[in-house]
Amino acid sequence: MKKAVLLCLISLASVCASVFAQDTLVKGVVIDAKYRTPVPYAALFVQGTPVGTVANNIGEFSFTIPDSLTNRQLLVVRERFELISLSLDNRDPDELIIALQPDDFAERSQTLRDSLLGNSSGFGAFLTKAVKFVTNDWIPLGNPETNRFDFGRIQTIPTYNPMEGIRLRAGIASNSRLSPHFFVRGYAAYGFKDQRFKYRGEAIYSFTEKAYHEDEFPKNNLRWVYENDLYSPGEMHPYALNDLLLITYKRSFNEATYRNFAEINYEREYKNGLAHTFRVRRSRLVPQGELQFDRQYDDMVIPDDALRTTDVGVLLRYSVREAYDQQKRKRISLEMTSPVFFLSYTIGVKGFMGGEVPYHRTEFSAQKRFLLGRAGRLDAVGEVMKIWDKVPFPLLVYPNQRYRYHIENNFFFLNRALEFVADEQYTLRMTFVGNDFLLAKMALTDQLQLKELISLRASYGRLSDKNNPALSPEGLYRFPSVSYLYDAVPYVEGTIGITNILGLLRVEYVHRFTYRHHPDALLGAFRVDVTL
Repeated sequence: MKKAVLLCLISLASVCASVFAQDTLVKGVVIDAKYRTPVPYAALFVQGTPVGTVANNIGEFSFTIPDSLTNRQLLVVRERFELISLSLDNRDPDELIIALQPDDFAERSQTLRDSLLGNSSGFGAFLTKAVKFVTNDWIPLGNPETNRFDFGRIQTIPTYNPMEGIRLRAGIASNSRLSPHFFVRGYAAYGFKDQRFKYRGEAIYSFTEKAYHEDEFPKNNLRWVYENDLYSPGEMHPYALNDLLLITYKRSFNEATYRNFAEINYEREYKNGLAHTFRVRRSRLVPQGELQFDRQYDDMVIPDDALRTTDVGVLLRYSVREAYDQQKRKRISLEMTSPVFFLSYTIGVKGFMGGEVPYHRTEFSAQKRFLLGRAGRLDAVGEVMKIWDKVPFPLLVYPNQRYRYHIENNFFFLNRALEFVADEQYTLRMTFVGNDFLLAKMALTDQLQLKELISLRASYGRLSDKNNPALSPEGLYRFPSVSYLYDAVPYVEGTIGITNILGLLRVEYVHRFTYRHHPDALLGAFRVDVTL
């Protein structure tokens, strides 16, 4: 009997101890105090203990703290932000919102560096401000603390291309002060050579509330777009933004079109790295300059004034890890070495909203950055594209039609835009950027933070008989005179140069290794480009 009573007392004591020694759940989100955007990967721990956690890629955290430690301080640490300590006794009973103050270390370091180099005034100071002005890319229209619209993009205001000559472009975009869910943006451009206006307008509804702009991670946007602008099938992916910088359409000459399209798309990003886009688009392509859409029927050639298509498609993207520093309209990836994969499928629908061509198009792309110790980094991008049906040449695949992401992913530069026609194509791009390499060993170039640049780009493809106007002319457009089929070897070009000039520019020499016999082939050239 006594043993039974003793066991009951021990059991009761154990239950009471478990009740009074419960853990407390602490959860919430870490944000940037300046921009109100999530801060990923902040470390949180109870002072003087190993108890803590690391916030996820959108700043969320959740962990338990023994009640015996709730009288201690919670420390929050993250690179580029000031350390903060919080009292756990006075925390919000629901979710914590922890705002970290940026430490502005980079700006203070640059100021000190300029001072040491004697650049704190005069031309050096002007140059630093000019670079910062360009890289910021958007200017608040009005008081920066209350403005509802921004002006930009600065980098695309002046450009030049063979069709338009000097091109001026100006755009605006709303921010969350107008509405945290509904956004508008657009631009207008004018070419002084073709004397034509171009424009783009967008209306976006974000299903999640945004701190400043609609493209903050993770996106959950329904978007309507209408665009009327230049488009080169051989120099742009059909779904790429028309945001080429400096000298645009360099290798198009007379192989570009005017394109206007209307599109509705839904884009969703998830914190696990998966993203998808569903879209419906109706397009109209009009040839410009010497480019002609000459459709052949038996012995007759009938010129088309335009090519009209309607397509529906899905794009899937997966990043093994995905996180961003988000500052106003900037979205800077923190996971540069994470592999990224793209898979898309597009269906052209004939007879729907004026579509003239039925087709199926499949694309796959894999992108990866490799760190080579202290020497530098190597960026590699591989792509496969396939058109499954009979289509006119503007709908074929070309080397520069690719998805662009965070890592180096530059254009083929020396080939004409429509030089290589194919309905099945493989491309590989590799770029090495030095770090502690040759230029870092020389005092002046190291002080200027210049870096080596070496790249190699290759493409190879096949054209099936059904898409060759010489073998199956019925209904196809005749190829432009600059277009050729691949033979037994791939097209290869390589570069060597210097990048990170003023933190903004790259200069390189580009050399063409194959197909040098093509008429008017550009065998080599120097190139200046923006590294943003």
